[in-house]
Formats: sequence, C-alpha cells, structure tokens
Amino acid sequence: MTDISVLYDHQAFEMQRFGGISRYFYELMTHLDGEMELAIKYYTNDYLWESHKNFPGLHLPERPYKWLKGPIKRQNRVNSIERLKKSKCKIFHPTYHLPYFLDHIGSKKYVLTVHDMNHELLPEAFSNTAPVVAMKKDTILRADRIIAISENTKKDIIEVLHIDPAKIDVVYHGVRPLTQEYHGLHLPERYVLYVGDRNSYKNFNQLLDAFAVLAQKEKDLCLICTGKVFKKHEVSRIAALGLSNRVRQIRVNDLELKQLYQQASLFVFPSLYEGFGLPILEAFSYDCPVLVSNRSCFPEIAKDAALYFDPSSTDSLIDSASQILNDEALRGELCRKGSERVKSFTWEKTAQETQKVYERVLRI
Repeated sequence: MTDISVLYDHQAFEMQRFGGISRYFYELMTHLDGEMELAIKYYTNDYLWESHKNFPGLHLPERPYKWLKGPIKRQNRVNSIERLKKSKCKIFHPTYHLPYFLDHIGSKKYVLTVHDMNHELLPEAFSNTAPVVAMKKDTILRADRIIAISENTKKDIIEVLHIDPAKIDVVYHGVRPLTQEYHGLHLPERYVLYVGDRNSYKNFNQLLDAFAVLAQKEKDLCLICTGKVFKKHEVSRIAALGLSNRVRQIRVNDLELKQLYQQASLFVFPSLYEGFGLPILEAFSYDCPVLVSNRSCFPEIAKDAALYFDPSSTDSLIDSASQILNDEALRGELCRKGSERVKSFTWEKTAQETQKVYERVLRI
C-alpha cells in the first residue's frame, strides 16, 4: 500500500537544532513512501537545513532564533493549525506532544510517537513535571494509534496510563553511519566518551565520581563529554575532584562525533532511564566498546553487545570500566558483537514498520 499521506508538524524541528527526536522524524520523512507534508515556517534544525530534500520553511541561526523564540513559536503553531485544516493528508503525526492540535484534527487519523515516560517515572528529575505529564496524558489518550520506540517504553505507557496494549506498536529507531572519514579533532590517546545531556537522571555525577577513581589508576586517561557547555556547578565539581585537566567538554557535528567514537577507549551510558538509547547504536556503528547501566531499555537494545553495570553502585561502574580499559580481548569481542547487533537497526526498517502502523490506523 503506497497511497499513504501524512502531515507532520513543526515541533521537533523548531525545538532541536539536532537530536534524537528530530533525527527520527527527519529519517521517517526521508524514507517513507507516499505523500509526506511538513507544516513549518521557521526552524533551527540542521537535518532539514542540510538535506537535499525540498523541505519547506526558513532556517534560522541559533542567535536570531533565541531573540525571537516567542513570536516564531506562535507563527509556527498558527501555520500548523492552518495546514491541519486545509491538508488533504489522511494521517496527522505530530513530532512532539504539545496538545495545541487536538481541537483541529478533524477527520484525520492521529498517530503519536512516545519516546519515553521519564517525566512520569522520574518526576524529581524535572522542574516542570506536572504540566508535561498532563499534556502527554492528553495527547497519548486521544491518539488513534501509539508508536513506542522500545518494548520497555510500551510497558511503561501501559503501566502509567493503563492503555490497551493492542493500541501500541513498537517501532525501533535506526542508525545511519557516516561513510565519510574525518580526523580533524586533536584528541587524547586514551579517553572515556560521554555523549548527550547531563540531566540528573542521566547519572553524570556518578560517572564523575567513578572517573575520579579511574583517573588515579590510569594516569593518561581522560573523559570527553559532548553536548552543552559545563555549568558552573559542574565546573566546580570537576575541580573539587581534581579533574580539571582530565575532563573536557566539546560541541561536535556528526563527523566529529564519528571520530570521537572511533578513537574512544570506551563509550559509557550511565543513564537511569531512556526510551531507546540511540548513542548505543552510534557507538556500535563505529566499533566503540559500550558500557551501559542495566536499567530501562538498555538490555533490550544492546543485548550481549555491551557490558553492563549496576547504577546503584559506583564500584560496579568502576570495575566494569576497568575491565574494558584493561582487557583488549574483551574490547574486541564487544566491538564485534556491536557491529553485528547494529545491523538490526536501520532507518529503512523503521520506515517500513511505521508504514504498517499508518496502514493499520487507516483501517480503524
């Protein structure tokens, strides 16, 4: 069935310059068959900007966008509502869970992707828990079908909102390794790699505590973190641990991130909760040994291709990291298993499974 017509909205592309959610929707729109429309006037997203596809909207650099964020959001929302009313697409698939659209869907079928239930399960980790939980509940309950990005996320949705499991389809994310090589970053010979945000549930403080112990044993070992610039309290904590010369933060593009994975001694993902864990697949793609906590979706996604630690124990993290750092055979085994495991996750497969969801919702 190829006569699928889907309207996507502005939310993820307005919200993220780059990141997992906007990457997911960009890849969907790129790989799906049928008629795909995107309702957006202004965006900051690099994927849309760099694409060879003729996506609508005007790309804005970060600085003007920050100055005009309020008016831009209002214009994008008005534009999406107008497109919802006028578009002949049969399916609406919003790219985030803000409920502005609920009274404007009309006869369109409504599919929602739920990426995680972290606000519901870890409310203490966020300052805006109550309104986010309320918005998500409203949008999830009113969806015709729900896509969960892992079996673990599906389980969480069912347990929190008591939704009929038959209404939820599990569709994994994919990964698209870059073929272009890049070696422009000047990196330490040995380093542990951390990728992404450092919110409380990401468990970054435990990683710092563990690295402080590892750094005493491994005199040439560094910790490299991608993502946002360290905040003052993080700089203070790093200094208090005596790690100012051993911990480095850098913002990187996709090519630079590839180099970071390729040259890392190990990639560590200490998070207490994730809906999927895309960086695990990125590490697998670039032959980087992976160490992850044994929580949430990680065992489902990584299976035996990663080494696991108990995030309730800093000693467990230290011991597991030491194993990888000092056992070349183990490192090789993890890389081999990771290269094999990642073959199960492609954006083509994600699109095919999502197409089946669209076909299913049209039969309702």
